[in-house]
Amino acid sequence: MHSIRVKITAVTIAAILTSIFALGGIGILTIGMESDQTSVEKMRLLTENTGQQLDAYLGSVEQSVEMAVHMADDSLKNLDMFLLGSVHTPEEQEKLDKGIAEHCAAVEHAFSSIANHTNGVVTYYYCINADLGSTEHGFFWSKVGEEEFVEQPPLNSAELDINDTEHTLWYYQPLKAGRAVWVGPYKAHFLGDVMTVSYVAPIYRYGFLIGVLGMDILFDTFTSKISNTKIYDTGFAILLDQEGKVLYHPMMESGTIPEFVEQHKEEELYKRLSSGDELIRYQANGVERQLAFTTLRNKTKLAVTAPVSEINASRRRLTLIIMLVAVVLLAVFTVITLLLMNALTKPLVRLAAASQKLMDGDYTAELEEYHGQDEVGTLTRSFRKMRDYMQVYISDLNSRAYTDALTGVKNKGAFDLSVKRINGEMHEEKTAFAIIMFDLDNLKEINDQFGHERGDIYLQTACRLICRVFAHSPVFRVGGDEFCVLAQFADYNTRDELLQYFDREAEARNAKAEHPWERIEVSKGMAVYRPGKDENTEQVFRRADEAMYQDKRKRKGT
Repeated sequence: MHSIRVKITAVTIAAILTSIFALGGIGILTIGMESDQTSVEKMRLLTENTGQQLDAYLGSVEQSVEMAVHMADDSLKNLDMFLLGSVHTPEEQEKLDKGIAEHCAAVEHAFSSIANHTNGVVTYYYCINADLGSTEHGFFWSKVGEEEFVEQPPLNSAELDINDTEHTLWYYQPLKAGRAVWVGPYKAHFLGDVMTVSYVAPIYRYGFLIGVLGMDILFDTFTSKISNTKIYDTGFAILLDQEGKVLYHPMMESGTIPEFVEQHKEEELYKRLSSGDELIRYQANGVERQLAFTTLRNKTKLAVTAPVSEINASRRRLTLIIMLVAVVLLAVFTVITLLLMNALTKPLVRLAAASQKLMDGDYTAELEEYHGQDEVGTLTRSFRKMRDYMQVYISDLNSRAYTDALTGVKNKGAFDLSVKRINGEMHEEKTAFAIIMFDLDNLKEINDQFGHERGDIYLQTACRLICRVFAHSPVFRVGGDEFCVLAQFADYNTRDELLQYFDREAEARNAKAEHPWERIEVSKGMAVYRPGKDENTEQVFRRADEAMYQDKRKRKGT
């Protein structure tokens, strides 16, 4: 019989050989996958960060226009007698002109202050509806080519051609939408056909169109923020419209369709809100490239693209390093194993005996002192620490009661802790979450008819689907047949799509189910936190609960 030293030595050397070759191969494969994942994450974060900067820029313009809209609404009260009646006499016409002029003056005064504090805005204007019959046309201020805003002749809506879509979108598109919208880029005839992006809002009173109020930013100013976005060595950013056509591209003309849209036409990638964590690659001029994109608040698509060869450069370097390290490790560990195995055998046997006691549940297992400063000494000291920690951890785990034993998700106690945490964060500006309630229909009938074991299967089946769909959000079992999802971050942004995905998956499973307890029959309700209106998480929870019961009544009625 061979000694344990010979056996361990032989096995260890064989294990080293096998491990180095296996781990080397796995490492190279893992590096490839990690490289792809890292590149996707890096490009996604760049698009999101750049998109957030652009959205903040667009959002400031939206906020400024909305402030002017509120001012316009407040100053329209004096015109009610003319809007609800009719103008027949010269005196009435004179009063109408005076009222609209006063209205425009009030809006102009407020809008001037707002525009001067809005970054990047080059014009602000108010175009009065000519059909009102007033001689007042509004106001128009521009600082294109100037350091300060300079008053320009007001825009006359009677002179605008509805068929001239290239130039008059700024006026007719918000009328068509019936709300404030982003328009452009388009050639602004009132700015010498400069490519412009506008945020414009129609002003109504009792259903009468008073006029269109808006602000403009130069498209070059907007794209300059995009042109400065770089990734890897030669990667760059592009901007697409809602149809996937180029608005800005350093090497393609506006209006053309980029290669990735053409090559992924069947998937209609450009219609998605973002590329998410998907690896998107395509061929452009014989070069394989990778792309990530997101949707801005004006519905355009911001994308970044880079050659795959640049992305994989670090992968090639790491692969070479792994191969060299594997060869060195093979030689070094073989020598070390032969030299040290005899010295390691005795303390290892002691460690094995102590480990057996620990495995048997004896957390007071003693281990003979080992004073060496090598790996065995470290292992011995680590074993003692692990034994001590396990004593503490086992005691601590026994006191934990925040996991539902049947489904493995968090329980009502854990939900209450989360509610307290969110209540403390609700007044922060970036707080955004939704509560989604799920109630399992027919659980009592399944328990009564088929037994509680089948009812447990019914609960676990539904819970697994909820957890799979809302993979980035905590799931709680808050009642016997009720589950709750606290959707934040990525799941919050795609909550409606995730609920639709849940319904599709449930329908697909139900189509294959042979027994009632294998089905997923769930009533759902969702409520979104409303900053400034909801004082605490409980209010959001109650709205979600009520929405769920409305869905249940509807489902039972059906």
